[in-house]
Amino acid sequence: MKKKIDLTTGSIVKKLLIVAIPTLFTSIIQMAYNLTDMFWVGKVGSMGLNPDEAIAAVGTAGYYMWFGFGLILLAKIGTSVMISQSAGKNDMNLVTKYGNSGFVLMLLFAIVYSLLGYLGSDLYMDLFNLDSANVLEYSTSYLKVVSMFVISMFMVNFFNGVNDGLGKTINTLLITSSGLFLNIVLDPFFILEKVNVFGSVLPGLGMGVKGAAIATVIAQTFILCIYVVFYFSKHRPFTINPKKYFEFKYFKQILKIGLPIGIQSMLFTSISIVLGIMIVSYGASVMAIQRVGSQIEALAWMIASGFQVALASFVGQNFGALKHDRIRKGYFTALKLLVPYGIVVNIVLFVFAEQLFSIFFHTESTLAIGKTYLEILSFSQLFMIVELTTAGAFNGLGKTKIPSSVGIIGNGLRIPFAMLFSVSLGFAGIWWVVSISSIAKGVILTAWFIFYLRRVKKMKSVLS
Repeated sequence: MKKKIDLTTGSIVKKLLIVAIPTLFTSIIQMAYNLTDMFWVGKVGSMGLNPDEAIAAVGTAGYYMWFGFGLILLAKIGTSVMISQSAGKNDMNLVTKYGNSGFVLMLLFAIVYSLLGYLGSDLYMDLFNLDSANVLEYSTSYLKVVSMFVISMFMVNFFNGVNDGLGKTINTLLITSSGLFLNIVLDPFFILEKVNVFGSVLPGLGMGVKGAAIATVIAQTFILCIYVVFYFSKHRPFTINPKKYFEFKYFKQILKIGLPIGIQSMLFTSISIVLGIMIVSYGASVMAIQRVGSQIEALAWMIASGFQVALASFVGQNFGALKHDRIRKGYFTALKLLVPYGIVVNIVLFVFAEQLFSIFFHTESTLAIGKTYLEILSFSQLFMIVELTTAGAFNGLGKTKIPSSVGIIGNGLRIPFAMLFSVSLGFAGIWWVVSISSIAKGVILTAWFIFYLRRVKKMKSVLS
């Protein structure tokens, strides 16, 4: 079995798609899981619970896990970039050293975050000043369960990042799909008291929101077990032995590359928490709508995330191999594929906003708010796609500070403008600020990268 997919030769379109398509399908399965999670949580009315409160609870607790993803990205992207450049240089010994250093970093983050989530869950929930005792109870129980097993989520993402750097995203698809499908199957049985399966009513555990959390951690742990078995086999890309291969200088390099992205992600989540607190003030239903709407938006970002990973790996390997012209061609090839798609997504979300929300909500007032959400956010989808893709290209060069700075400033401005716009437009004003800022970030970052391409030939790989 090949240790990597060589992205430095051959058809650019073919090589981009080889990496992007598995990532795309992984994102589709992840989206299906997220939507299924919301779907079954939204069915707790059959148990006498309030569905809006249940969905709002998952959304509120989800911010903590989202914040933790900043730590995950710090270790994952830093490791992935250095592995891709090492692979482009055909230095598999260096791949092993960066892999083991990244492994140690991710493990440390996982342990710390698990303890913070479990022991500090009550303090975290106090930030939201929730009026509903039910939402508070559901959110706290969800967070405690997920925090106990957060190490699984962290380490699964580490192994996914290694695959990204080597261009072997097909491995990520095959391994993680099994766990995600398991999650989809377990959800109804853990959440509901009764489950209708092909006309037959089967008993469920009826654990509500807590059941959704348990199903999630079981699936993530299952995926981690598969990776452990894989890395003990002869097909492993490198040997995990931190005692032998860990070196602080590689650990430090991963931190240097990943830190801007990690900070950006955590600040983005912090900003989203502030905006979430503002949204909750309009009621649990509005929070539930935003939670579901963000999953529907995945129609756009799942494609962008595929090409973000593909370009990061493609640019990283070609940068390590000093094939600068191929970097330029790869970037513009990706844009030619993504811009038409982004336009289609804009149109679909705007035209079919009400129909998409009717899958999850049925009351006229709730559908009207959901329709407003998707119509407003539809305008920014193309620009979000281009922003994420361009960030991937910057990441491949190891220049993570540039997209992170654009993201931090653009997202940071959301808070004061959201406060201003919400005075006259209410919760819709907050959503307009999010949409407009995404448009601005996409335009600025794309223009910056096109200008930056002129300097690439003069740059040296961080491995040099």
